Parts: sequence; C-alpha cells; structure tokens
Amino acid sequence: RDEYEYFKSVDDITKLDSRVRQWIAYIALHGHKEEIAFYPKVESYLKDEKKGGHHLIEHGIKEHRELETELKKLAEQPIVQWKQIHKSVDKLMHHLKEEEADILKPLRSKLDKKLQLDLAQQFIDAGKLASNRPHPELSKEPEKAPQENIDIGRAEKHKDL
Repeated sequence: RDEYEYFKSVDDITKLDSRVRQWIAYIALHGHKEEIAFYPKVESYLKDEKKGGHHLIEHGIKEHRELETELKKLAEQPIVQWKQIHKSVDKLMHHLKEEEADILKPLRSKLDKKLQLDLAQQFIDAGKLASNRPHPELSKEPEKAPQENIDIGRAEKHKDL
C-alpha cells in the first residue's frame, strides 16, 4: 500500500518504471519464498481452521498465480502502464487481506516464538533459492509448488551467472 502511494507521487515516468520493476521483483520473490519455506511448514497448524489447512494453502498459492499473471503482464510492458499497476496492486491487496485473516492471524496463537523465529530464518534463507520473477505457470498444488519454485529459481540464478 505504501509503495503504491509512492508510485502515485512520482512524476518522472522513467523513475516510476524503474521503481515498479523493483517492486515486481520484490513481490515475486516474497511469494516464491512463502511457497518454499512458509506454506509447507504451517499447513498442519491450520488443519483445525474452518476451511482446513490444505485448502487455505492451496488457495494462497492460487492467489499467488493470479497475482503473478498480473505482475508478468506489467513486467512485459515496455513502459509500465497505470492500468496494469492498478490490476497488480488490487490482486496483491486482496491476497494480503485474506492471508492475514485466514493464515497469519490463526498462526499467531498456534506457533511458539522459537518456531516463529525458525520459520522467519527459513523464509530468509529461501531467498537463495527463489526466483525474483513472476511465474504464473508454476503449479497451484501445494505438494508441487515448493520444488517447482526451487527448480526455477536455481535455473534462473545459474543462467544469470
């Protein structure tokens, strides 16, 4: 939300384009790290939630793919366009609202501080494996998504060397 407010304040289209592309990389990386190191580890702690842990994680990954579709469209534009920025931000805000209510809030009372810190470290470490590019083509299945994320991240990092 804060980044979007910043986008609206930028008059220089070149500066806006650069900042939006950095934002795309940040959001894509964050989502891939969640799928590698967070979602697989917390699913079992959500099993007693009304919608069930597997469904919540599957839904979160589905929303990642929808967001990545919009981010990829934005990244492929020669110069970013406001219409696509709005679509991407709307998808992100929808996902964040649901993730906070359905996953993060219930977990706060179920995970002790040590496990929370362990998960945070694993999330940070996943950055060494994860891609910073949108990949809407990756699996929506919780069982496949982590390894697909690792495989594509490694391939991109190797290619970028």
